[in-house]
Amino acid sequence: MQPMLEGKDVTKMSTIKEGLIIIGNESMGIDKEVLQYSNEKISIPRKGSAESLNAAVATGIILSHLV
Repeated sequence: MQPMLEGKDVTKMSTIKEGLIIIGNESMGIDKEVLQYSNEKISIPRKGSAESLNAAVATGIILSHLV
């Protein structure tokens, strides 16, 4: 399974009041069976050629923008 590298830019989203944030691991992303239940896919804009961020780092970035 390839990691999902697409979705709405998290820096352009407004804060959230309720819901779940599901973080995929660095190499495999989010399982398709779980992903089918999501109503929004987000991504973190990056510079350079890194394919992914560490899951803990990504979680911190996402939470700082959405909460």
